[in-house]
Amino acid sequence: MLNGSNFKEWKENLLIVLGCLDLDYALREDKPSEIVAKSTQQHIQNVAQWNRSNRMVLMIIKKTIPEAFRGTISDSDPAKVYLEEIEKRFAKSEKS
Repeated sequence: MLNGSNFKEWKENLLIVLGCLDLDYALREDKPSEIVAKSTQQHIQNVAQWNRSNRMVLMIIKKTIPEAFRGTISDSDPAKVYLEEIEKRFAKSEKS
């Protein structure tokens, strides 16, 4: 659980868990372009994989930060941006 002074450890543990569960796709890859009529089956699968990964990562992150912290972070989509917002707020407080 992120407590404001353990950001580095929290992030490391989060990334390990997400990687082991194969849920880190949305953190490793940029959001794919929207599906259009000419989209290939591979592209459709990539979009589905990214969307699922993004939802799961956001839920896991939100579950591992105190509710009081959630209100200080804009509810960003994608998860990569949400994690970057957390880092901006808490990585510097860990250095203090």
